[in-house]
Amino acid sequence: MRRGLLFALGIVLTPADASATLKIHWDCYLPNANVDCGVLQSSLTSKVPFITTVSSERDADVVVTLTSLPAENATRFKFDFVGRPVDGYVTQVHSTDKIPSIIDPTTTLVRIMTRVERGLADFMDQKEASEVEQGKLTIVLSDPVDAPFTGRPEQTGRSWYIAPTVSSYLSDVVGVGINAVGVVSLPFNYSQRDWRLQQSIGASYTQLSQPVPGTTETATVSFAGASAVNVLSRDLTRDHRLSFGVLLAAEKNPQANYHFRANGSVGLEYDLIPRQTANQRNLGFRCAAGAEFQVYDATNIEGLDQQVVPREFCDLFFSWHFKPVDVAATLGENVVMKSSQYTSFSASFSATWRLTDNFMISPWVVIQEIITAINEAQPSNVTYTDPQQEIEASMRAAVEQGYTAPFGVQSGLSIKYVFGNGSLASEDQRWRAVSSLR
Repeated sequence: MRRGLLFALGIVLTPADASATLKIHWDCYLPNANVDCGVLQSSLTSKVPFITTVSSERDADVVVTLTSLPAENATRFKFDFVGRPVDGYVTQVHSTDKIPSIIDPTTTLVRIMTRVERGLADFMDQKEASEVEQGKLTIVLSDPVDAPFTGRPEQTGRSWYIAPTVSSYLSDVVGVGINAVGVVSLPFNYSQRDWRLQQSIGASYTQLSQPVPGTTETATVSFAGASAVNVLSRDLTRDHRLSFGVLLAAEKNPQANYHFRANGSVGLEYDLIPRQTANQRNLGFRCAAGAEFQVYDATNIEGLDQQVVPREFCDLFFSWHFKPVDVAATLGENVVMKSSQYTSFSASFSATWRLTDNFMISPWVVIQEIITAINEAQPSNVTYTDPQQEIEASMRAAVEQGYTAPFGVQSGLSIKYVFGNGSLASEDQRWRAVSSLR
């Protein structure tokens, strides 16, 4: 009996020793009601030891609003609970209770307290069992913001996805020759509550053929390239809207006159809705800067075979996540800070139909304006005596010009199957699909 009394006294007299991790802002106005707001607040904080009240809504995990309205022979109480934004979500609970006027104040108090406790239950997740030590009750709660980052409910057990992609084009025309394009890529993603890792490796092969006039010979040029991109981002704010990113990338791209190039950049990104679900819109902005090492296949317009240049890029992006389809648009700029003339601008648009969470089809369009391309090759003054060599050099120059032309439009269609948590590909907006290979 004595031990039970000490236990009860420990609960009532020492609530401050409990782990109070749920902060509420109490907003109560009960005109003509038979209960007092101050009594309700005192009863709540004394009965639930892990709840504390704060004076500012900004500091609160939950804003509790309690009001009353007169009703016929009764009082209608309205309960509103609005939580702190987490990954763009705001948990809200709303309820009402009509209490007859004949109910005494004590019973009214109990009914209101029950409603308040039920409303707050959606904001509390007890991760450890309650313990009693020396007559004190200790309750430890977990904050939803610290939970693992996962996708839709049906895929909550996975925080990763991998999306191998293969595309090809092949033609063999009599009198022309074989033209072939093959691209293979392997993107990987791992999302956690406070950070995200994105990696991608890819390879491409292109072969172009053209007959040599007056002969039975065929001029052929081929390009084999490879690339790797790594993006690691870390959230800087509790609401995950502001994040820091580290980007590392390298490629061999002979079609763009790059024998090899590698870069590293760091930057910041802001997402209005960092985790986007159906019928939500995200608007964001990112900027990154770093250094890039470039080695050219042919001497560039500056007369250099290789160099290290500083560069920066910024993007303004928008996405709208519907139930069957996602649409996205981006405006970007890229500057090699060695000279302001080495500036380019781009605009892109895409629409992604999710036939399932893991199977997607997406048409896309990219428009680019380049003031001057630093990787443009110097004009060649070589005179060829062999017509085949001359045609091959002309074909190679035409392909390279496609990557350095002042204005260009590209479009395509991609079909992708995602292994793992396919919903993360469209939900997680942080540094989504960004690359520093521009």
